[in-house]
Amino acid sequence: MNRWKSVKTTAMGLLGLSVAIPSLVSADSDWIERFKLKGDFRYRYEFIDDEKSAYERHRNRIRLRVGIYGKVNNTMEVGTVIASGSDDPISTNQTLDSQSNTKDIRLDQAYFGWKPDSNLTFKGGKFQNPFYQPIQTEQLWDTDLRPEGLSLQYHADQFFVNAGFFYLEERKKEDDSFMFGAQAGHKMKSQEFNTTFGVGYYDYTGIKNRTLNEFEFLEDAGSFGNTLDDENRFITDYNELELFGEVIFKGAGLPVSLFFDYVINTVADDNDTGYLLGFKVNKAKRPGSWDVRYNYRNIEADAVFGTFSDSDFIGGGTDGKGHELNFGYQLAKGWKLSASYFRNKKDIEKEYDFDRVMVDLKFKF
Repeated sequence: MNRWKSVKTTAMGLLGLSVAIPSLVSADSDWIERFKLKGDFRYRYEFIDDEKSAYERHRNRIRLRVGIYGKVNNTMEVGTVIASGSDDPISTNQTLDSQSNTKDIRLDQAYFGWKPDSNLTFKGGKFQNPFYQPIQTEQLWDTDLRPEGLSLQYHADQFFVNAGFFYLEERKKEDDSFMFGAQAGHKMKSQEFNTTFGVGYYDYTGIKNRTLNEFEFLEDAGSFGNTLDDENRFITDYNELELFGEVIFKGAGLPVSLFFDYVINTVADDNDTGYLLGFKVNKAKRPGSWDVRYNYRNIEADAVFGTFSDSDFIGGGTDGKGHELNFGYQLAKGWKLSASYFRNKKDIEKEYDFDRVMVDLKFKF
């Protein structure tokens, strides 16, 4: 009898839904238009030859990101992105290994975005980095970083301001560690040149004299090149002053970009400076198009907070120098082939060789 009662209840419930769903859809027929779904998938082959390691490394890796974006009203949006990865704040890669075990899916973004007018945007939660990076260079910020906190962006025709308050470590019984930063820049367009120049300042608080085990992620991951004392304590905070710029012009009928990024940690006593210089030719956008990008950088140990710096250059973090070369080719709409080569020196004083090759197939949907 209980079985028939359960079947009857389920049937009545399904009948009720069949009546209710059309009514809900007709009551708010534009609900589908208020949501957007988009994402990307990347397959990567990677080779690493690190002089500090006894073995060369070959690995295949995947990255999947899927986002749902809901329009609350004409000025408010809520976004959610899930992605492959681990607790690493600057990588959503998953290595293909371990007898084909299942891979982790995590929360990559979750935020509200309020745009009271066309030039101004406020965000809160976990979101894409609001700070401008010349040609997506990663001296200060890895492009996979999704900071947590609040941000403001004001973009007018020629002037822009980006600001953010990011939590680094919230502690129950001690002071928190956080970062407040802002940058301002100017853009100018003419028939011959497009230029962007700006300055930024990023004030990290609650890092100096703290041990690695006072940061949940760093306890196992290490300092990413930042200097520690004999008791594994950070010897400095990070108050980073950045100057950046980019010039775009036509060369032999192709768009050419020249760019630079300079940073100094104004509170460090030593090893406080980093710089990056580079160029990019053409843009891989239409099927059959291509681009080439190159940069050279020298990043001293305490120039920036290493946890957020590029995870590919020198294997991640600071205290290194060297070259990066990228090539991209657009195979079809939404489908791109790219390759990167890193020829680096880890530890600026000892200069250990570090070589990395990455070949990517990228798909956007």
